[in-house]
Amino acid sequence: MRKKILLFGLAVIIVSFGCLSIASASDSLKVTKVGETSYPAKSKKEPVEVFLNGEPEKAYDVIADISGSFTGEPKEVLEAKARKVGADAVVIKDISFKIESEKSQMGVQQRSRPGAGGISPTYTPGYSYKVYTVKGVIIKYKK
Repeated sequence: MRKKILLFGLAVIIVSFGCLSIASASDSLKVTKVGETSYPAKSKKEPVEVFLNGEPEKAYDVIADISGSFTGEPKEVLEAKARKVGADAVVIKDISFKIESEKSQMGVQQRSRPGAGGISPTYTPGYSYKVYTVKGVIIKYKK
């Protein structure tokens, strides 16, 4: 039973570290404010449009530039960034993605606790994920 608990704990730690490395890739998506006007952030209930192809038919002002790389669902990530600056929409001018992957690894580690039984096996599972790269503008519709 103790062995199962240790293996489960090891699996949880491995998955946690894997998720952390994926999440760190999303930190390179930058929003750069354009102009002097600031807007309050929008709630999740308020709509924010994402234009991956084309532009809105309404007249608008550019309030920020957005560029960089991220992981996750493009619509959700871009909406979240736009909401933070109070925008109505995001217009993407260029978007691409590449597949990143990590190889699985097996090995052993020395146990540091006395009486713990010497060495234990370690396993890091492999995984792959999409990294999107975008360039675009964040906009506010003219009234």
